[in-house]
Amino acid sequence: MLAGTISKTIAPGLRIGWAVAGEEIIGKLAAIKQSSDVLTNSLTQRAVHYYVTRYDLDGHIREIADKYRAQRDAMLETIEKTFPQGVKWTVPDGGMFVWVTLPDEIDATKLLSLAIEEEKVAYVPGTPFYVDETGHNTMRLNFSNSTPEVIREGITKLGALLKRQIEK
Repeated sequence: MLAGTISKTIAPGLRIGWAVAGEEIIGKLAAIKQSSDVLTNSLTQRAVHYYVTRYDLDGHIREIADKYRAQRDAMLETIEKTFPQGVKWTVPDGGMFVWVTLPDEIDATKLLSLAIEEEKVAYVPGTPFYVDETGHNTMRLNFSNSTPEVIREGITKLGALLKRQIEK
């Protein structure tokens, strides 16, 4: 089976995807889809069709890849400079997120309220991305929705908060 989405390519809010699979699997997927909603948003599908048939999708992808690369690099450079020892992070080849693993004793979900209150920064705790009770010390950082300057400022603030938490 092959599945994909256009949502991260054209606009993150578009929730349009596709699947290529055998008849039996497609039938099951269709039944699941129909039980979760009554109709697919045909207006959004038509808008996507219009866009991909009339505009340079490959050019758009090159443009956002260059933009995301600069934003990712700003985030990674600032993480390297400001995050304390014991914090690990990914270096993504694509996408929009850096995955951060904190020392085991730090709960990223509990830390989120401090990040918002004290530093005015936010992130997505990693726990919802796990099927079990692990991941309490992980977070997902998005670099696609801010300028490199804003990213540097936010990551610097988050790094200061992490240092305070680890030094306790």
